[in-house]
Amino acid sequence: MTVPVSDPAERAVTVRGSGIVSAVPDLVRAAVTVTATRPAVADAFEAVARSTTAVTDTLRGYGVSGPDLATTGLSVHSETTWAEGRGSEVTGYTAATTLQITVRAAGASAPSPAQVVAACVGAGGDDIRLGGLEFDFSDPAALTATAREGAWADALAKAEQYATLSGRALGEVLDIAEVDVGDVSPRPLAKAFAAADSAIAIERGEKPTRVDVRVRWRLV
Repeated sequence: MTVPVSDPAERAVTVRGSGIVSAVPDLVRAAVTVTATRPAVADAFEAVARSTTAVTDTLRGYGVSGPDLATTGLSVHSETTWAEGRGSEVTGYTAATTLQITVRAAGASAPSPAQVVAACVGAGGDDIRLGGLEFDFSDPAALTATAREGAWADALAKAEQYATLSGRALGEVLDIAEVDVGDVSPRPLAKAFAAADSAIAIERGEKPTRVDVRVRWRLV
């Protein structure tokens, strides 16, 4: 009887490793929208322009300028109401512009997001709308590199264990591929990012950076 011997080239082990690094985000992005409703289009635009100037001047006073301060939207639409016997009637016009701001936590002297938000509200008053709050890192590449090292170490440890259990040893690496794990949301563990003189507290949390890798080794 002949016992078939498998092709040595097929003797391999494939594992998936994960690396996660958690850190407190050092920048916050937010959308600040200035709106105004007036009887005429020109009046609505003038009111928005006046409030927007007050807001941008305030932001620049807090060091938010250049690429950290950008206009991302400008619009105007009519406001209507329904009247019995007359149908739809225009009652005014609403103009709006949106600013995308980025606040960086560069040090103890840097403005906090809470300070900037409070300043925006104070400058724009009732014409201000806030949204799109997002936490991020100024240098995500460094965190990704650290997570990648962790993913490799995890994959290697698993592969070495499987090789030992099968009575073999690891040979050359045959294939490496990073696996998309999608968005990783901030953890509930939060750290306050607010000024002592502000009633608004913005919690950054700890945002994890995760890398998954799939590696295939030859078994020898």
